[in-house]
Amino acid sequence: MCRLFDREICICPSCQYELQPRFISFKVEGYNALAFYEYNPFIKNIIYLYKGCFDYEMKDVFLNLFIKEIKRLYKGYKIMPAPSYKQDDENRGFNHVIEVFNQMGLTILPIIDKVAHFKQAENSAKKRKDIGKYLKFNAQPDLSETKVLIVDDIYTTGSTIKAIVNMVEKLNPLSIKVLVLAKTKPKQ
Repeated sequence: MCRLFDREICICPSCQYELQPRFISFKVEGYNALAFYEYNPFIKNIIYLYKGCFDYEMKDVFLNLFIKEIKRLYKGYKIMPAPSYKQDDENRGFNHVIEVFNQMGLTILPIIDKVAHFKQAENSAKKRKDIGKYLKFNAQPDLSETKVLIVDDIYTTGSTIKAIVNMVEKLNPLSIKVLVLAKTKPKQ
């Protein structure tokens, strides 16, 4: 473990350099959103190692260098993670979204379940819009005094995040923001 800027680094400086945080600001259904990284081949591989190869220790790689700033930026928010299908989490041994964002030290509200195995990556952009059919509340908390931070790993078409935003809006939270690890570059 080496140290840089008074923080522990859990990957080598060369790989840390390859991560190249971009801090991409964008909007989702009118709400402020932030992606740490552009979804490029290096990030795709790192997420695959973590999520697809079940390399749990990779959870600290994504936010490590700027965790203090992120904690300040979202102070007072409660995290609402995009859900995985329960069987996928059981196979993996952890929920990859919760584990990455748990290090922010904020309350996590896992109140949405994915009720069927519906992999976004296996579907066309048009078919991905059906994700809302597979997302259901497992509880209906009172969010009227809550600032909600919706989090996910990858933002491609935005279908999952948009579906969650539309669900959460109906609960009238004080504020909604979106935070993702990586975002695809818009097609030009």
